This record gives sequence, structure tokens and C-alpha cells, in this order.
Amino acid sequence: MSERTAVILFNLGGPDSLDSVRPFLFNLFADPDIFKFPLGFVTQKLFAYVISRRRAAEARKGYAAIGGKSPLLENTRAQAIALQLALAEEGAYDVYVCMRYWHPLTKEVVTELKQRSYEQLVLLPLYPQYSLTTSGSSYNEFMRECARQRYRPETVYIEHWYESDAYQRAIVEAIENEAKKLPDPDPAMIELLFSAHGLPQKIVDAGDPYAEHIVATYEAIADALDWPNTSLCFQSRVGPLKWLKPYTEDVIKAKAQAGTGQILVYPIAFVSDHVETLYELGIQYAELAKQQGVAHYRVVPALNDNPLLIAALKGCVLGALRD
Repeated sequence: MSERTAVILFNLGGPDSLDSVRPFLFNLFADPDIFKFPLGFVTQKLFAYVISRRRAAEARKGYAAIGGKSPLLENTRAQAIALQLALAEEGAYDVYVCMRYWHPLTKEVVTELKQRSYEQLVLLPLYPQYSLTTSGSSYNEFMRECARQRYRPETVYIEHWYESDAYQRAIVEAIENEAKKLPDPDPAMIELLFSAHGLPQKIVDAGDPYAEHIVATYEAIADALDWPNTSLCFQSRVGPLKWLKPYTEDVIKAKAQAGTGQILVYPIAFVSDHVETLYELGIQYAELAKQQGVAHYRVVPALNDNPLLIAALKGCVLGALRD
């Protein structure tokens, strides 16, 4: 048995080639924590097969535009290395990456942890705000896999951590640094949009706290910045359902129609750059802003391995173990 503590970083995962896009989407749409069907053991995989085939071509365009694959694993591994180095100052810790929908998948990670006989695990989602569709899904699959493999370590689960002072300071500094790259860095001359990943309204209505956590994060950052022109909006809407509003594309259009010349966007739900920050915000919405007449549009990079983010993650791990 290992006397070291394993810290498991949960993240979404992303295709590592264009050929991986469809199987990645299949894994996503086969997730019973997100898509629930009667007789799911029969209908779930059929649904995933049909939808992943239908959406693969469009998704491939996004990944092709950012280099032919998702950078999420590379960015998450960099975070894991930085966190392990930071935790080494405090004790014996090993940090692992566990992806929900692509490699290293939960089954692979649990197998390795069991083989190495870790008795204590800290489960740390790289989603600051909790949702069943993200952190909850990763946790549920991890515990299901532990049960399947008859692996029973002591587990400490960090459900959310958007309240972290270091995390919030990292965001403030990142926004201030990126604003300096605009022609006029005066906050009064910038429309600052906090764009969060959307969620179907029916999931929020059923009690998911994600929207509440996003609003709390936004309000804390807006108060710390004290800029005059800030807005919260939601991206990545798909399908006919009503999603959290306002939609990012609608806010960009409204700001453009109001005559704004500078838009700065911060991806408030993400701590790692991937297709939704680099392609959706960085390419698609940049083109939309240009078409609408916005002269200057910039996206603040995600925090990735920002030292303050690593300090926040370290604080989460140590605090959870103390509690």
C-alpha cells in the first residue's frame, strides 16, 4: 500500500486527433448523468451513436481550426505537474489527470491507482462551479468504476471551489493584463463580457446549483475589478431547449449596436484553454464581433498553469484534507 496521497484532477477530455472526434462525442452523449432516457441501458448508446454521427462533421471543423486536436490534455497535465511540485512542499502527493470522455479515461486511472495501492485520494474537479453535468458526472463515474474494480480507498471530494481568493485574484490579474493590449485600456472604454458555458434551463430548474455558482463568481470578480461595463452571458447552446440566458452571441450583437468599439471576453467557467475558448470565443465570436462592427475584440486566455490558480488548487487540497 502507498503512504502517498493521490490527487485526481477531473476534466472533460478532448479528442487527440480529428479521427477521435466522433468517438469522443459518442462518449459524451452516452453519459447518463447528462442525457437521461427511459430504458437507458438500451436507448442511451443508440442515441449517442446517432447524435455523434450527426454532429461529428461540425465539431471536426472546430478542432481543425485549432490544430487538429484538443489542447485540453496537454494543458491539464501542465496543471498537474505544477500542482504536484507545489504540494511536494507539504508532504507526499502524486497528482493524476482523469478525463471523463477521452483518454486517460476513468477506468484507466482507477486501474492504475488500485495497482499502486493508494489508500487516500483527493478528487478535485477542474470545474470551479459545480454542476451534475460536469463535476457530478466525473465523480459518479469515478465511484462507479471504483465499485466495479472493488477498490475502496478513502476519498475526499472537493465539490466546488469558485470561492477561492487565489482563484479570483488570478482572474482579476488576467483580465487587467489582457486589457492593456487593447488600444484604449481605460476600463470605461471596454465592454467586459464574462462568458460561461451554458446549461439547459430545465437542469437548473431541477435544482442544479451551477447558475447560482456562476453568478456568485461573476459578482465577486466584478466587485473586485470595479469596472463600469461588465456583463454575464452564456455560450455553447445546442438543440431546441431553452438554455441559460443571455446568450453570448446576443450580447455581442447588442453591444455592437450600442456602438462599443472594444470588447474583452473572459471565459468564466473554464480554467483550461480548449475548443470552446480557442474556437468558439476566439474565432467564431471574434468573426461575429467583426461583422457587427466592433473594432477591437479580445479573449482573455484561460488561467491554465497560472501560479495563482495552482496556489488555489493547492489550498483546496490541503484545506479539504484538514477538514
